[in-house]
Amino acid sequence: MTGTSYEGRLFIDGEFREAKSGKRYDVINPADESIVGSAADAGPEDVYDAVTAARRVADETSWGTDHKFRRHCLEQFQAALRSDVDGFRKLVTAEAGLGTALIGSHVDAMIDGMDFWNDLTTSFPWEEDLGSFEFLGMPSDRRVCYEPHGVVGAITPWNAPFMTAIWKVTHAMATGNTVVLKSAPDTPLTAAKMAQVMAEATDTPAGVFNAISSEDKAIAGDAMTGDPRVDLFHFTGSPGVGQRIQERAALGIRKVVLELGGKSGNILLPDADLDMACGLSVTMCMANSGQGCALPTRMIVHADIYDEVLQRLEATIGVLPFGDPTEPTTVVGPIIRAEQLERIEGLVNRARDAGARVVCGGKRADFGGKGFWYEPTLLADVDENAEIAQNEVFGPVLIVIRYDGNDDEAVRIANNTRYGLSAYVQSRDEERAWRVAHRLRAGTVNINNSFYLSPDAPFSGWGISGVGSEHGVAGFREYLRIKTIASPTK
Repeated sequence: MTGTSYEGRLFIDGEFREAKSGKRYDVINPADESIVGSAADAGPEDVYDAVTAARRVADETSWGTDHKFRRHCLEQFQAALRSDVDGFRKLVTAEAGLGTALIGSHVDAMIDGMDFWNDLTTSFPWEEDLGSFEFLGMPSDRRVCYEPHGVVGAITPWNAPFMTAIWKVTHAMATGNTVVLKSAPDTPLTAAKMAQVMAEATDTPAGVFNAISSEDKAIAGDAMTGDPRVDLFHFTGSPGVGQRIQERAALGIRKVVLELGGKSGNILLPDADLDMACGLSVTMCMANSGQGCALPTRMIVHADIYDEVLQRLEATIGVLPFGDPTEPTTVVGPIIRAEQLERIEGLVNRARDAGARVVCGGKRADFGGKGFWYEPTLLADVDENAEIAQNEVFGPVLIVIRYDGNDDEAVRIANNTRYGLSAYVQSRDEERAWRVAHRLRAGTVNINNSFYLSPDAPFSGWGISGVGSEHGVAGFREYLRIKTIASPTK
């Protein structure tokens, strides 16, 4: 790869190749609609070949049992990623529109986080002795063994193409699985660049890691989920697609781990530190143009501070740096594609018609007639049961719900959602915040200026926000089967 010419071929069984159909499609920069590059358009036959390669390595080699060698390959991968970190930063900004102000948390921090997984590859207790137990007159020693599932089908979203891919690929490899990575149609080049690094800078055997791109997510996705040779599906994306994956995985009783959408409640108790709470909430909500699943997009504010909070939010959102994602000061950049822009626009327009008050924003923006832009938007007086309060927007839109009661009322409103990915609590009284946090139905809760995301902390979705855990030892074990072996007590 030289200059701005990006690798876009499929990576199957250790080799780059075009799709068997010969088809390609353009990858569009959401900021100016320029062509970033092109990617191979995989069909079912290409997915079949990728799974075949992954299956062969899982079944016929020592990859799953040679923990030291896997760690060696992962450490090579990490070192090579670090050496090309600037290239990954620029690519993610180009194809996903992710601002350079945030790019370090999506790329640099994720490479650093590999340390935890690399270490677990050899430090995890792969076998544990339970001692002797007598049953039916037979004293037996028992040993618990952890073994890889085999082939992992990893499916990633467009809003965090490096972050989610590096998690799934390295976690699958660390646990001894092989992997077929299907990237989102909008952001396939990041996965192809990862494959290039893997091929050129590591001793990873051919077939351990395979990367597939496809313009139509359903064609390649259905081919993967319909292949009985895939043992585990690890998906990040929308609840609708997650449900379809779980339904298809039921054929053959295959395991799924799903990290899905969110409508995270952000409770501002009446004693909240408003300087901190309002500034932090806006920054978190608007990060990546609001295109994140765990962002605090649903603010629940006590009546005593409601008007002051709105004033502070309006003053902050109204001056957010908005525009070119390559500018280091930009907070809000473009929307990924025209269809998503139309969806955001429809949700806000219907909310306005239903009685919500548009305090600022609320319409498309124009930057030279190119790209997909929506103004940072604040909606006040939103009913807790309104469409926009119950559905994920995935755009730079913060809604505010007023409550008049005690903490019980705040908790009730926060829990009035089908989602349960994350939640937030703002209070000067930490014990009070902890009491509220324990009552929130969400996989993660963030108190004041804190955030859960770290390699060693597991997170999971409640409700329609997911199944299973990611990160931490709990997330590591999701990729493993448990086997107990008994032998006569010596």
